Amino acid sequence: MPSVPDDLVNVGVLTKPHGIRGELRLHAFNLDSPLWDEVETLFLRLPDGPRELAIESLRVAPNKHVVLTLEGVDTREGAEALRGVEVAVPRSVFPELDDGEFYFVDLVGLPVLRDGEEVGRIEGVLEYPSVACLEVRCADGVRELPILDPWVIEVSPERGHVVVGPWDDIPVR
Repeated sequence: MPSVPDDLVNVGVLTKPHGIRGELRLHAFNLDSPLWDEVETLFLRLPDGPRELAIESLRVAPNKHVVLTLEGVDTREGAEALRGVEVAVPRSVFPELDDGEFYFVDLVGLPVLRDGEEVGRIEGVLEYPSVACLEVRCADGVRELPILDPWVIEVSPERGHVVVGPWDDIPVR
């Protein structure tokens, strides 16, 4: 049995069949990523564990989703059986970033510093239509900090931390 990389990152969800020959619609979390031009296999997060399948064809449809054909899925019924399955790729295949850019997945687990002191850790990144927010676990609960000045001053995965400003106006949940 082939090994499964330990750095898998979810990149989308299979939503429904497309046609009758096994094509699938994929809701990609970042449709504009150059990843879709380069990736050759995907890992499906199935109930019995991740399974790697080769991509036989892939195109970005005009109505903002990916249409793909996967190895071994050649009927509408086969595609229907994969509805709702999360799709992942190894983090190592992500495209290189320009200076000052970062992937949200690389922020999870980083310490959050304020005035040189650790005040929490990032549990996740939430993407809203207007802004992305860091989900920070701190001593008194969880705060959602918009990745904007004055709340987030520095995002530095390469240095291993995020620096924040005052957050008294951010409610705790």
